Amino acid sequence: MNRIHLATLGVVLVALASVGFAQSNPLEQTLIDAQRAAANAEIKKDVAFFTRTLADDYVEVDANGGTSDREDVIKGVADSDITNILLYNFKLIPLHDTAAVLTYDRVLLREKRDFGSRRYQHVSSTWVKDGGQWKLKFQQITPNQWSANDVD
Repeated sequence: MNRIHLATLGVVLVALASVGFAQSNPLEQTLIDAQRAAANAEIKKDVAFFTRTLADDYVEVDANGGTSDREDVIKGVADSDITNILLYNFKLIPLHDTAAVLTYDRVLLREKRDFGSRRYQHVSSTWVKDGGQWKLKFQQITPNQWSANDVD
């Protein structure tokens, strides 16, 4: 019984520490929320979200090493077969008051079980504040090495 109480106490303390950390770093929480909103918009094929959120000169390096510009990504959102995206392990690297890099890991689930585009990924997103709004300016997607050859 004591072990159960200690385990419960540990979970509660970790949860409280996480809440406290998020509140003490509003920039990090803002960009995590923005990144989660982008993931939800991709699942919903919300082209309007990406039209307002991607910087005009946005560039992406995808998991296969190819590059895409803003228009390519917006067109790709409409054709996406992603059904769910799990984001975790966030780390913020502030560059300036109006720029930061958010790194995180993600898992993609697709309608078609074709994971040639790598299911487990590490992503670095550069966000810049433009006219009072955070915009996604650059993103690099790297397959996690242990899953680089996923074919499911």
